[in-house]
Amino acid sequence: MDSSVSVIYIESNRMSKRKKTVIDILRDSPGFVSGEAMSAQLGISRNAVHKHVKSLRGRGYRILGVSRRGYKLEEEPCRLSMGFITDRTEKSAFGRSFRYYDEIESTNAEAKALANCGAPEGTVVIAEAQSAGRGRLGRRWTSPAGKGLLFSVLLRPRLPMNDAHMLTIVAAAAAAEAIEAIAGIPVHIKWPNDLFIGDRKAGGILMEVSGEQDEVEWVVVGIGINVNTEYSELPVALRRTATSLKMVKGEPVDRSELLATLLLSLETHYKDAVANGFERALASFRNRDYLLHKSISVETREGPISGSASGVDDRGALLVELPHRQVRRFHSGDVTLHP
Repeated sequence: MDSSVSVIYIESNRMSKRKKTVIDILRDSPGFVSGEAMSAQLGISRNAVHKHVKSLRGRGYRILGVSRRGYKLEEEPCRLSMGFITDRTEKSAFGRSFRYYDEIESTNAEAKALANCGAPEGTVVIAEAQSAGRGRLGRRWTSPAGKGLLFSVLLRPRLPMNDAHMLTIVAAAAAAEAIEAIAGIPVHIKWPNDLFIGDRKAGGILMEVSGEQDEVEWVVVGIGINVNTEYSELPVALRRTATSLKMVKGEPVDRSELLATLLLSLETHYKDAVANGFERALASFRNRDYLLHKSISVETREGPISGSASGVDDRGALLVELPHRQVRRFHSGDVTLHP
């Protein structure tokens, strides 16, 4: 690893010493460990042991439980290979400073705090799990530990504030191209920030910005992708609308390779956008426009507006053809597809 590259590993203090002991006991045993033996060793009830095991499963540990036999550790959460990632990105501005958490409330929140403390452009905050991950419009973003990509990148673009929103399109185009390159799966982009495979969401982007009217101070681009998530690991409410790369491809996708490729793709698109404008990102977005020619409604303050999606304009606004062929632009709003 290049000595000029900074990778800071931060272990969550949310995992109690007792949970760590549970893992140690299971690691040290090639077979099953009874709940009774574990409760005696830990000095807690069998019910408490079960609660710890359930919590660890939520952190990505695959622990088999069999009645009258006990528990067996079958698989630990897969970790990103930071050595591989930094080798791939060592010449990139987005590969110099990493903060890698096993668990954090929100990578965007941490990246914003770092931005306000003067962290350099290209700082990347990664988490294996988030306890308070957010998507657009304050929606919760959930992902099982060690199965997805959850990260935020700090940008300090020399752009006016009225151009900052276009970086969502830049990030969406970069993410779609990286997924296609590594997983070989066609990706569509649902305006303004969702990554779709087929008719199901596989990822999303959350951009947050700070600055004055005439100039951006910093932008944090948060990206979440369901990479190796299993169907059973999706929240029940999302099983009809969400998917993962593994679910579509039928085999695991290397998260480290995908992250490295995505960071390089993001840097290329970002530098081009700042230097030359947003034409390249817009072209990539338009080639993957999920909503194009579909019947939709856009939620506005005046109520839902229905029509046919007609693409995006050069400022990234959604174009909707209303009855009588009138075209209306939407710079924000929640979109619903009609059957």
